Formats: sequence, structure tokens, C-alpha cells
Amino acid sequence: MNTTKISNKLRRNGFTLVEIMVVVAIIGLLMSVATVGINYAIKSARASACGMNIEAIENGKQMWMLNAHKGDNDTATEDDLKVYLKNNAFPTCPSGGTYTINNNSTKASCSVHGAGSATGAPAAP
Repeated sequence: MNTTKISNKLRRNGFTLVEIMVVVAIIGLLMSVATVGINYAIKSARASACGMNIEAIENGKQMWMLNAHKGDNDTATEDDLKVYLKNNAFPTCPSGGTYTINNNSTKASCSVHGAGSATGAPAAP
């Protein structure tokens, strides 16, 4: 009789295989939802950073145009703009794209995000 009490007590203290499988399934579902949200946040942050880089290039173009007495049809080079940009360095796209400066009458653009703005973000998945 004493062994039966110990045996019953041991059974009540553990989890069944079904309970463990349900917990693992719930954790897996939560991880898949979190992964989608994290991927969206990463894409959104990259697009926003790219837009801010394009705005910085545009501001640099305007300052270069005023200081060098250039017109709308003139195009600055990366070296021309470096002095007007943070750390005297031309920015790089966080998604690996390349920036096209264009002339002063056309907005700079990115090969990945296009002619983005500081508030541009990808569409929700």
C-alpha cells in the first residue's frame, strides 16, 4: 500500500507527453508570429534609414549647388557632396543598394528603395 501512494504521487508531479507537445506547439506559433513582426520591423527600419540618407544627399546637393554657384542641370559627384555629409563620408544603403545622385532638378534615388523619403516604409506583409 505504501508503494501505491508513492507511485500515484510520482505520476501527479510530472507532465504528460500531450501537455508538453501542446506547450511546444504554442511556443512555435508565437515564434512564427514574432518572426514575421521582426522581419517587417527590419525592412521598415532599412527603408527609413535609406530615406534619411537620400534626404541627406538632397540637402548636400542643395548646399553644393549654392556654394559652387551651380544650376539645376549640374550634377554633383560623391566627392563634391562628402564635405556636406556626416563624417565627410557618402552614405551607404542599409539594404545593399547604390545611390544615384542625379542632377539638381531630379531627386536622388536608391537602387533598392527608389526615391524614398524619411517616412517611407514597406507595405505590411
